[in-house]
Amino acid sequence: MSSALAYMLLVLSISLLNGQSPPGKPEIHKCRSPDKETFTCWWNPGSDGGLPTNYSLTYSKEGEKNTYECPDYKTSGPNSCFFSKQYTSIWKIYIITVNATNEMGSSTSDPLYVDVTYIVEPEPPRNLTLEVKQLKDKKTYLWVKWLPPTITDVK
Repeated sequence: MSSALAYMLLVLSISLLNGQSPPGKPEIHKCRSPDKETFTCWWNPGSDGGLPTNYSLTYSKEGEKNTYECPDYKTSGPNSCFFSKQYTSIWKIYIITVNATNEMGSSTSDPLYVDVTYIVEPEPPRNLTLEVKQLKDKKTYLWVKWLPPTITDVK
């Protein structure tokens, strides 16, 4: 047995005894746009292999050669990437993957193909109220009132 192979087997057996392994495969959970001008993608990280693990979201746009890293990991919370107006293009397909890396190796999610026009979910209305009202002729009806979402342009 060659010394390189023996060393590799030794490292593998030590890492298995310590419960350490390469990270599990991350999974992109969802991408959502409230307005076709921005969007966020969230992922489930998978196993960290018992080691500190770094996650990075990378994307490219269909028909283009360049690959980019997530522009904003903070705005939408942990395990997410926010794309501001500057990074959002409608009518373009984004090819998105999440990479997990630790001392023992790396793992990459399956790619997710995202067209921003298909992931629009507007914010819900605010201050929704429902009242039961009665007309003079004793007919009853429901009166619903609400305010538009604070971050949506409704003009």
